Amino acid sequence: MSIGERLQSIPRWGVYLMLILVTSVPLFLPIRVPNKPVESTIDLYAALMELPTDKPVLIASDWTKSTRGESQGQFNSIMRILMRRGINVVFYSTGDPQAPRVYQDSMRVLNEERAVAGEPPYERWNNWVSVGFFAGSEAATNGIANDLRGAFRGRKDFAPGRGLIDVFESPVMRGITKVQDFPVLLVITGSKTSNITVERVSGKTPLAFAVTGVMTPETQVFYQSKQIVGFAGGLKGLYDLETLMEVGINTDNPNTVKSEKYGSIPGFPGQKNDGQGTRYYPTLHFAMALMILMVVLGNVGLLLTKSKGRR
Repeated sequence: MSIGERLQSIPRWGVYLMLILVTSVPLFLPIRVPNKPVESTIDLYAALMELPTDKPVLIASDWTKSTRGESQGQFNSIMRILMRRGINVVFYSTGDPQAPRVYQDSMRVLNEERAVAGEPPYERWNNWVSVGFFAGSEAATNGIANDLRGAFRGRKDFAPGRGLIDVFESPVMRGITKVQDFPVLLVITGSKTSNITVERVSGKTPLAFAVTGVMTPETQVFYQSKQIVGFAGGLKGLYDLETLMEVGINTDNPNTVKSEKYGSIPGFPGQKNDGQGTRYYPTLHFAMALMILMVVLGNVGLLLTKSKGRR
């Protein structure tokens, strides 16, 4: 068998073995890929850091375990920022009935992380409430946009020592009557609920998104048309957020992110900023390098085989 034929007949199990190795080994090695955050993520981080601390944020958490590789890290980074700034949160979901359980589990893990760091708990009811799942994203989002109290009417959450209580009685929802009372509506999703939110809520309150990689091109359209203030797209957007949390914008840090649009916006150096983005981003690069290598070897093998046939 010629070299060209050998290059074209690498056994399938060998390719899969190489894929397993190049995607697994980087997860256990401290590799940090040099990074330049994109403008949309810089704007998202700046928006989160400039939010008023006396008003709650409304978050549509529409992701589940199926997109946890990107969405869970985005959720964790966004919540770390809001928790450290002492901003209360109202959660709801229209994307999947599993979503409320998923974000509640994530909040529990984040609180365990805070306990290890010696930080106070971010308490359910007092710092965040779960309004739950709404079937029919179009109708539910339209209701939230036009009649928030009507849309959330009868929804209850757990109050410590009191059981299930109407969400509007929580400290988080005090003074909230309409969607315009929230300084921003954040959508963390792996589905079209971001598009629906733009269609129903745009112009009523600022919007910001965290979406999966395949949704980045369509979300870029909303960003460029200024229908959203910023967004994190896929694993790159997540890694951008973690980078910004570490070095800030226009700070004294030698690795700070430069931006002419903003003054100095601090990061959170010395705290836990690295997460799934920092862990998975090198793996993505190794996997892409392997893919390119296989394409090159296949084409080289094809050329060698053809040149041998002409002789």
